[in-house]
Amino acid sequence: MKIIVVVLFCLLISSPIAQVMDQQVWVETGVKYNISKKLSSSFDFTQRYGYKGLGTLFPQLSVRYKVNSWLRPSLDYRIILSKSLDGTYTSSQRINGNLQFSYAKNGLEFGFRVRYQYRFERINSAYDSEFDHAFRFKPSVEYTIQGTPLTPTLSTELFYNPENSANGKQFNRARYFGGITIDLPHKQHVSVGIYYDKSINIIPKSRIMYGLSYQISLAASKSKKKSTTKNLRDL
Repeated sequence: MKIIVVVLFCLLISSPIAQVMDQQVWVETGVKYNISKKLSSSFDFTQRYGYKGLGTLFPQLSVRYKVNSWLRPSLDYRIILSKSLDGTYTSSQRINGNLQFSYAKNGLEFGFRVRYQYRFERINSAYDSEFDHAFRFKPSVEYTIQGTPLTPTLSTELFYNPENSANGKQFNRARYFGGITIDLPHKQHVSVGIYYDKSINIIPKSRIMYGLSYQISLAASKSKKKSTTKNLRDL
C-alpha cells in the first residue's frame, strides 16, 4: 500500500500547473456469470460524475473466453450516454476487442492487455478522444496478500490514435491507476482506487478520477484461482 501511495503522489505533483485539471467520480456495478470453466459473460453499469453532476453513463455487455492460463480474449459492447453543453444527453455505441495476457507467481500477477475500440459515428454529440477509435496498451501488476482478502493493483495505460487526422497516428493519452480489490463472501468483490489521466501531444489536459466498483459472480466454476479482471473495470 505504501508503494501505491508514493506512486500516486508522484503522479499528482508531476502534473504541470498550466494543465487543465478536472476531477471525476466513477461508480461501477456489475454481475458476472460463468457459463463454463472457459466462457463467461458479464453486465456492468458505469456512471461518471463531474462538477456538474452526472456527465456520462454506459451499460456494457461482455463475453470472455479462457484459452489457457495466460491468454483471455474478450469482446465488449457499450452504449454511451454523454451530457452535452446544453444539458441534454446524446448517445453513441462502442465495441472493444481485447486480448488479456497474464502470468502469476508467488502471489504476484503480471498482466498486459491490448484493446482496440471502435466507435460508431455519433450525431450532434460532444467530441471526446477517450471514446474515439484507439489502440490501448495496458501493463499491470497485482499482489495477493496471503491470509487477507486484499489485492493491491498498479497499472499504466497508453492510448494510440490510428486515424488519419490532425491528431492521428500518435499516442494521445496516458492513464495511471493505483487501487485495491477486497474479496467479500459469496463471490463478491469491491474495488477502490484513483486514476490519473493526462493528454499527450495535444492540448494539455489532465484528470483525477476516484473509482468505486462492485461485482458479484454467479454460477462460479469450481476453480479457486483469482480472476484477473476483478479490479476496477478496464475503462
